[in-house]
Amino acid sequence: MSTINLAKGQKVDLTKTNPNVKKFRVGLGWNPNTAVGGTFDVDVSAFILGENKKRVSDAHFVFYNNLKSPNEFVTHTGDNLTGDGDGDDESLIVDFSKVSAEEKEIVFVVTI
Repeated sequence: MSTINLAKGQKVDLTKTNPNVKKFRVGLGWNPNTAVGGTFDVDVSAFILGENKKRVSDAHFVFYNNLKSPNEFVTHTGDNLTGDGDGDDESLIVDFSKVSAEEKEIVFVVTI
């Protein structure tokens, strides 16, 4: 398994860099920072866009309160409120075997 670390605003075109990718995980990890007043919640979300660069539907916004896109192309593994523990605290699973013709792009967003 290979890892790609992205910086804010960076884009990756998987069809060009690795056209054989069928499934991948987007992981987000953080640790509590008591220097800023205790724990904080970081969330990862995905917007699934169509050809027009707009969400295909409201259900194509995947986040802690909507864990799956309609066809399960993108699945959120659940909300972590504190960042406690090792490794990824929140993840999104993307399965290209389930993508529909109208789904053209995914935008991943991290919020605090």
